[in-house]
Amino acid sequence: MPKLIVLTGAGLSAESGLRTFRDQNGLWENHSIDEVCNGATWRKNFDLVHHFYNERRTQLATAEPNTAHRQIAEWQGRHETVILTQNVDDLLERAGCHDVIHLHGFLPEMMCVNCERVWNIGYLEWKTGAPCPHCQSAKGVRPHIVFFNEPAPQYALMWDTFASLTSEDVVVVIGTSGVVLPIAAMAQQFRGFKILNNLAPEPAINDAAFDRVFYQPATQAAREIDGIVRKRMP
Repeated sequence: MPKLIVLTGAGLSAESGLRTFRDQNGLWENHSIDEVCNGATWRKNFDLVHHFYNERRTQLATAEPNTAHRQIAEWQGRHETVILTQNVDDLLERAGCHDVIHLHGFLPEMMCVNCERVWNIGYLEWKTGAPCPHCQSAKGVRPHIVFFNEPAPQYALMWDTFASLTSEDVVVVIGTSGVVLPIAAMAQQFRGFKILNNLAPEPAINDAAFDRVFYQPATQAAREIDGIVRKRMP
């Protein structure tokens, strides 16, 4: 049976009000990515990191899934679907998706580097200096986010998923710059039908690697992409 692979980036959630950071010279909500999302410096910037991600959880609490999120959930209800996302928000889950593979972590969760426990705090703030509820470490708690300069454990699953694809399968890529993941190279190695949906051309993505390309907001492209998926996947 054909499989549908959906790989999403920040552009998917931008229309729900969650801003990306690459649009503003590496600044994310007016903070340097090196200060708030760097595996080499997060301990040095401990208070700032927690403040920053507390604000992101507060922002996420007010965001709602858009029609593109809901379209992906509908696909998952119709087809054998694997959802891979670079996003750390929970809007896909709130739209009705399940078993979403978060490649770069999950904002509603905290983790402790001392005892390696992970727990969900939803949209609550984490009080700086509060101890880990499992081992009581005060300085080992951090957001469950894959920072730059750190390995991403779920990448192995992503590569295995792409390696298993056949010419009957369909890949839909939505809202990613191609800077963190080599999207074009991944698409070129895949023999099946490939769809790209970004707001505009990205320098890091050779769109010739895709069979159909949509340069428009994900919410606007969703219906036409759905028509293609219906034709390609009985």
